[in-house]
Amino acid sequence: MAKLKDFKFQVFKFEMYGFLKNLMFFEPYLIIYLTISGLNLFQVGLLISIREIIIYIFEIPSGVIADMYGKKAELIMCFVFYIISFFLFFIATSFWIFALAMMLFGLGDAFRSGTHKAMIMSFLDHNDIAASKTKVYGQTRAMSLIGSMVMSLVAIVFVIYLPEIKYLFLLSIIPYLLDMLLIASYPNYLNEKRETRFNFKDFLKQNVESIKYTFKDKKVRRLVLDEALYQAGYKSIKDYVQPIIIALSVTAGLVAFTSFSEEDNLKIYIGIIYAIIYLISSLASRYSYKVAKKVNHFNLANIMWLLSAGVALVLSFYLDNLFIIFASFVFIYVFINLRKPVMIEEIGNASDKTKRASVLSIEAQFSSLLLVVFAPIIGALADYNMKLMFIVVGSMMTFIFLFNHFWNFKILKKQYE
Repeated sequence: MAKLKDFKFQVFKFEMYGFLKNLMFFEPYLIIYLTISGLNLFQVGLLISIREIIIYIFEIPSGVIADMYGKKAELIMCFVFYIISFFLFFIATSFWIFALAMMLFGLGDAFRSGTHKAMIMSFLDHNDIAASKTKVYGQTRAMSLIGSMVMSLVAIVFVIYLPEIKYLFLLSIIPYLLDMLLIASYPNYLNEKRETRFNFKDFLKQNVESIKYTFKDKKVRRLVLDEALYQAGYKSIKDYVQPIIIALSVTAGLVAFTSFSEEDNLKIYIGIIYAIIYLISSLASRYSYKVAKKVNHFNLANIMWLLSAGVALVLSFYLDNLFIIFASFVFIYVFINLRKPVMIEEIGNASDKTKRASVLSIEAQFSSLLLVVFAPIIGALADYNMKLMFIVVGSMMTFIFLFNHFWNFKILKKQYE
């Protein structure tokens, strides 16, 4: 019987894909870059909505393309979209150029999300090691977060010594070109294309069938909706660490690194905080399978709602305490990285093998739809009152926990018994 250790090299490739994918050197400074370019937080929220609208429109078609015409080809295409997007961010001088860059970034996300996860699952099924799903996905996600940690630390050097923050977008093109080559080296059987010619009628039919399948199957529907809601909540608040740290540091006049200016100190703080967050998140993701073995999956997934709500509410009362802000964001990232591998396994196990990429894409699509609504509202609330923003998010998460506790997950557990 095959064992996971017999396939170390391909698992390593899966991990390196995530590592390279997360070398977006601009990520810790994106909100700063957009605001110093003249945008307010409401406009930033609109840009996020634009990205999520594109993901919403193309998420299901991208999953169908991956299932029908080849996953490797689709992933290579997604990196082309990313690279063009990075270049547009570099040259952007107006909201509309930023909007176009975000549209292409959204296309990259839509064509990527769900597809690589489905390839990992196909690889494990093909080699009869499907029992290792949570472990392998946890390891690959952990390596992605290590990539984010490395990116955060390296970006500190880049952002201090480069002429402007925008040059980080050009540097991010390099690892994405390398990732394209890595995907091309995957075994051909992971391409799994079922058609060699594009037929628009069949394409639409497959889209409709994927949506019907997800909504008709109660297990799949409930799991997809819950994960999409959690992802949307997490994404709605995670980037607001940047303006909070900036506001605190400016108010307090914090200059820990005396050989650098106050502005450079802010950039260093943000880079270090993101690096530590990603390191701890990586450990959480890597060992999530051990937690999953000891705890009921549905109880684990639901308790994360309550814990995340608690963090958001604590943040609302301690926005003047840098230590609590840092600790709170660490917890948010730990929760998402403990929860996600478990939920991906549950969605994968509940879904038909031939529709996994489509189902996982639909989950990401629902998350995008929710963000389209949430992002401008959250941005406007943050512009008006950051404390109120965290209270609203924490209250919503508490309500979802109670809903799951008293109805939704109880039904799911019965279905699995």
